[in-house]
Amino acid sequence: MAAHRHQSSLRGVRATPKSKPEGYPSYGPMNRRYVGMPGHIHEVVEIEGKRLAKVGFDDRKIVYYLLDDLELDESAQRGTFHDREGSGAAGAE
Repeated sequence: MAAHRHQSSLRGVRATPKSKPEGYPSYGPMNRRYVGMPGHIHEVVEIEGKRLAKVGFDDRKIVYYLLDDLELDESAQRGTFHDREGSGAAGAE
């Protein structure tokens, strides 16, 4: 199993997946479905030198993207759907 490292400094940052050409190897049908839709980063994991972002969307779906395939808006209000629920689970990761 490959070693990996978590990066939580981007947790809650608004992230919008960028459009990529057909056949782009890092995009499957689910990645394409959310192109142009804003979500929020839940966490970033580095595996074998690639930074992979776990992005949550308003419909509560989680989709993984390479960090470079996302447009980040660090000026937007940070948060994930966990934070909006008021469940007390925010920051429990």
